[in-house]
Amino acid sequence: MIETCLQALPRKLKIGAYDWSVVVDDSESENAGQARFASDELVIWRSNITSTGHAVGTVLHECLHIVFENQGLGKMKRGKEEREEAIILGFETGLISLFRDNPKLFNWMRKWLK
Repeated sequence: MIETCLQALPRKLKIGAYDWSVVVDDSESENAGQARFASDELVIWRSNITSTGHAVGTVLHECLHIVFENQGLGKMKRGKEEREEAIILGFETGLISLFRDNPKLFNWMRKWLK
């Protein structure tokens, strides 16, 4: 079941202004996933994925790292309430774009979140 899920994962995602390659890696790693900003790759380590829900969560987790970086959310120097609102707005914009620009990803997530 996990293998079928990973095979169905889209291999290209548009996140913000860039196209990201999705790589399912068979090597060993301590991580389940990683966003590699230098090469615009989102890597998923097959051996560390424990369920289809974990696969979906890992992909979304790495996409959120990309949104966080794209929106400059780590560079804010504001008060807690202002910072929180800016972060939420950044994720709102990023997630809407992610799902709008990648309908195959959205459908993949819905299918494998059982």
